[in-house]
Amino acid sequence: MNKILIVEDNENFRKMLELNFDKANLAFESCASAEEAFDVFNRDIFSVGVFDLKLPEMGGLELLTRVLEVAPEFPVFIVTAYGDIETAVEAVKKGASDFIQKPFDPDFLIDKIKKEIKKRSFPSKRQIVGNAALLKEAIALGKKVAVTDLTAFLFGESGTGKELFARAIHDWSPRKEAPFVVLNSAAIPETLLESELFGIEKGTATGVSKRIGKISQASGGTLFFDEIGDMPLLLQSKILRVIEGKEFEKVGGREKLEADVRIVCATNRDLEALVEKRKFREDLYYRLNVFPIHLPPLKDRLEDIEVLVKHFIDLYGGSIPGKVKSFSGGAFMKLKQHEWKGNVRELENVVKRALIICDGDVIGEDDIVFHGKRKEDKRIEGLSLREVGERAKKEIEIKIIREALRQTEGNKAQAARLLNISYKTLFNKLNEYDLEK
Repeated sequence: MNKILIVEDNENFRKMLELNFDKANLAFESCASAEEAFDVFNRDIFSVGVFDLKLPEMGGLELLTRVLEVAPEFPVFIVTAYGDIETAVEAVKKGASDFIQKPFDPDFLIDKIKKEIKKRSFPSKRQIVGNAALLKEAIALGKKVAVTDLTAFLFGESGTGKELFARAIHDWSPRKEAPFVVLNSAAIPETLLESELFGIEKGTATGVSKRIGKISQASGGTLFFDEIGDMPLLLQSKILRVIEGKEFEKVGGREKLEADVRIVCATNRDLEALVEKRKFREDLYYRLNVFPIHLPPLKDRLEDIEVLVKHFIDLYGGSIPGKVKSFSGGAFMKLKQHEWKGNVRELENVVKRALIICDGDVIGEDDIVFHGKRKEDKRIEGLSLREVGERAKKEIEIKIIREALRQTEGNKAQAARLLNISYKTLFNKLNEYDLEK
């Protein structure tokens, strides 16, 4: 169930919101202070927040910052009678989904909340695309396991769409109305993984606030362990206990909490080899590997390139200036002759670059750039094409990142999801290209 967190110190205005949310069949919990709201947020699961800007002691923007530190993708609407452009910009920069000035029609806010919930239920138009026999076989297996609560284990090279496939299994399952939560073992420092997964109690360490973990966030839904092969051995034993006992404890806590989640795992590593080297627990491997699904690399489904290209043009063409409608026959031939070590993700990036580079309405061979390089070792105005390619790659990445930030109104977590990269990768790119200013 989707639940709204209301934070409003004005009792009359708070009751007005409660009355209208009730009429709209929106579940909610309301608080009069930011301190109370932060405690409530860490104890329950919410889909959207509605925070007043001017609150006693801790203000709405400070609450927003603290909430996003715990849950970077949590959508928050800031409402206030003190609206101005400066405050609106600050709210958006801090990660607010929108800024609404009082007085406003409650139906206006309710409509925005429902659209936000729907958007996050269907986060993008990205979908599994293709007609290759190996892909169809994987889809058929995915649909069969989706209706059960068995653990699905996705095997495939980097870039084959394991997270997209995991989300599809969730959407095909009876748990589709509940959250789909991702934990990428490779993207989180080992020291933080345990608290990220299980949550942590306040005061466990100096300066540590209480927060909920991924298991609690995914309650009733699906928890996707991406790159499970990178999970530390110590944490593997605790995950095994969660699977077997369906319960867990927060870091620093003693209370047994229910783990009502369906687990989907993925890896691009040879887990059997890791088991032999004692880098992955054998008992956990067999617990997880109940229903394996192998996702084919792009080189084994070259017949899908044309339909994938058309999908990416539809997906990104509208957000990039120009009127590109198709690829030429020569461009398709060049794509089919490539090795595709980066699989579908690499193809997606190649199409994005081509949409930006192309000056006409049909993408040709010269618009196809692999790894930011064209031909090498020729000089133009003192630069080799390799150097020109690297410069072009940088310029293209900057343009795409800026466009993603523009579309998400500066919300880095949403921008990273739009770009299909981790928040950490986006953060590093922002620093590398000096885009934080």
